[in-house]
Amino acid sequence: MVPVKRYKDLTPAELDKLFNRFGEDFSSIMINTVVPIVNDVKENRDDAVKKYTHKFDGVKLSSVTATEKEIAQGHKNTPKHVLAAFMEARQNIEEFHRRQLRENSIYTRPDGTILGTTYQAIESAGIYVPGGKASYPSSVLMGVIPAQIAGVKNITVITPPNKDGKIPDVILAICKELGVTSIIKSGGAQGIALAAYGSDSVKKSEIIVGPGNIFVTAAKTYLFSMGIIQIDSMAGPSEVLIISDDKSDPKWVAWDFLSQAEHEERALAVLVTTSKKLASDVNKHIKEDIDSGRGRHEIKKTSVKNGIIILVDSIEEAIDFSNKYGPEHMEFMVDNPLEYIDSIRNVGSLFLGRYAPVAVGDYYSGTNHILPTGGAARFSCGTSVETFMRRTTFQLLNKESLKKAQGPVNLMSEYEGFDDKHGGSVNVRFEK
Repeated sequence: MVPVKRYKDLTPAELDKLFNRFGEDFSSIMINTVVPIVNDVKENRDDAVKKYTHKFDGVKLSSVTATEKEIAQGHKNTPKHVLAAFMEARQNIEEFHRRQLRENSIYTRPDGTILGTTYQAIESAGIYVPGGKASYPSSVLMGVIPAQIAGVKNITVITPPNKDGKIPDVILAICKELGVTSIIKSGGAQGIALAAYGSDSVKKSEIIVGPGNIFVTAAKTYLFSMGIIQIDSMAGPSEVLIISDDKSDPKWVAWDFLSQAEHEERALAVLVTTSKKLASDVNKHIKEDIDSGRGRHEIKKTSVKNGIIILVDSIEEAIDFSNKYGPEHMEFMVDNPLEYIDSIRNVGSLFLGRYAPVAVGDYYSGTNHILPTGGAARFSCGTSVETFMRRTTFQLLNKESLKKAQGPVNLMSEYEGFDDKHGGSVNVRFEK
């Protein structure tokens, strides 16, 4: 079902495909679709969004944002026990993210120079909540809560409507519980562009976070490249890397593998194990599930073909693979997993032990599920309170501390060819 190969036997081409897997080519859709849409929205704002929502989603919007009545009705329509589950998760997410707040710092050198750092919230943020093949109300929690804890004043949720032109009730209900009243009823490049530029209906967002399809990612990337917005990352297909020894229940491992596969056809699941028997047993469970036709059958059937099971000689070798792979999610199913924590790097979110499936982090434990994909965990992090904050450094010098700096500044500015005014801006303060 899923190919099984030894790590040591993987060819350079196979390793390159695994380690450099993001690689989506935006050039065609960027030029032919995304740029024209973004420019149209910049020029015509709400009218352009209505036009493209009708074109792509078959929905005629009377308003590009959800009304107060729609939000209230969505809250009323959501079953209380469902909303209670999301609100219980909300408490965990708030608890975890409050610990990420940073304090301003200031100190003074012996020469009198005062230096420091201040942290301030970005004033407005857009939170993209995917739609289409599935609804992701949990992403409302993951995007809005850290923004609120950071102190963002204006928060807009961007999410595509269903075929009836409505936002799913549970998304509206969670927005109401969180106090979010600005909800763009359109996704894709047009929803992103409206949030980025703003209109009479929507305040401009300075940052937009949250995963979406290739059009969403391309639009975010294009607007970021022009300096219109900040973004979290260029999101690709969701992925999991599972590392397991020979003691894990193969059915548990298979279900974790399949839970990632059921996201979408491009989802990617990888198992790395020291046990050939576990690899075989996991494959049997995967095949049985696919053959049963349960759940999101066609999606799983397609996406498991993207996966691979890799055999290694030791857990240390498995960690070496993970560090080079840079997974979005990594399950580490071994005894005493905390003993290895210092050697594990480049992971979006880490799930330790045999009782921490990715699903618990997706929804409930409190960590964030908006994470870097496609190997970007090698150089970036998941969404956090810091995502929505600006860091500013400052310095205050007196006459004596500037005098101490005069000689070095003159030498360095002269070496770089800026001695006239760079060095001169210091020297002029000491002319009699």
